Amino acid sequence: MAVLEHLEPKRVFSFFEQICAIPHGSGNTKAISDYLVDFAKARGLEHYQDELNNVILIKPATPGYEAAPAVILQGHMDMVCDVAPGCAKDMTREGLDLAVDGDVIYAKGTTLGGDDGIAVAMALAILDSDTLAHPRLEVVLTVDEEIGMLGAAGLDVSPLQGRTLISLDSDTEDTLFAGCAGGNMSYLTMPVSRAPYDGTALAISVGGLLGGHSGVEIDLGRGNANMLLGRVLRAVQKKTELRIISVSGGSRENAIPSAACAQVAVSDEAAARAVCVELDAAFKAELATTDPGVAVSVSAAGFAEPMDEASTNKIVCLLTCAPNGIQVMSADMPGLVQTSLNLGTLNCTESALTAGFCLRSS
Repeated sequence: MAVLEHLEPKRVFSFFEQICAIPHGSGNTKAISDYLVDFAKARGLEHYQDELNNVILIKPATPGYEAAPAVILQGHMDMVCDVAPGCAKDMTREGLDLAVDGDVIYAKGTTLGGDDGIAVAMALAILDSDTLAHPRLEVVLTVDEEIGMLGAAGLDVSPLQGRTLISLDSDTEDTLFAGCAGGNMSYLTMPVSRAPYDGTALAISVGGLLGGHSGVEIDLGRGNANMLLGRVLRAVQKKTELRIISVSGGSRENAIPSAACAQVAVSDEAAARAVCVELDAAFKAELATTDPGVAVSVSAAGFAEPMDEASTNKIVCLLTCAPNGIQVMSADMPGLVQTSLNLGTLNCTESALTAGFCLRSS
């Protein structure tokens, strides 16, 4: 039994459920692209698929609308993939586990991909209908929008005749927007040095946060696990000598990170653990509304040669001083975030730390 079969409009939610059964994260779009081509072939629609996996689907005008200008409907087929702590789903190979709670559709343990799977479903429902009257319809479904508009950048638009484009990539019903937010992924790589140090190894983790989309949900005040981890490390550093062994956090630059972890070496284990208890309580109070599940935990860890004092200081400074979240609100449109950024990922090697940011501005 289909989970969404009782929802209206039935055709839209039927296609959305089919889409959710196909892994379609950014960079993993071949299967969903082929599904769209098969859809077109089954209905005799003109279609194009390029090497990037972008797809263009074209339906001729219905009788009486042959002279009307063509209309382009546009969306993107890739989604931001993220899993909740403890969820074992492999989103590169497995479909989503859909559920409905009242008037909310969600995926158990993972992101849903309504951005922009619902646009794909709407477009397919329109193309599938034999009752709608319309001009020539040109449906453009691009890939890798979530990681930098990569599909759109490589799209061959020569099959298109339309000069009016409606982008089905918004989260507000009954509203049309003119304009869009631009964005890019930026990476900061910080070289680090390592040196012998005689201390106790600990793993310090910040988790249990809700995370979310770095564009749509950047204004909800949710905690960023990478930045919160920086605050914990800075507080520990004030109480005991600290050396960082490694640090990691987040899964996608454009997803607000829900968990982050650092392996450290400290001179005073008891002091470090006490600080973690204090910060756990502070975060629970601070984020009680936005992230009620936030938790700071500390445990014993395997020892490895840590970074030296200078490198440790630079990383702690980065994780406490880097800009993150809303930077400017629009002066023209009340409530519109003008410019924001998200420290989405932290990855560490023996010789460097790389921080990945997603920047957006209207």
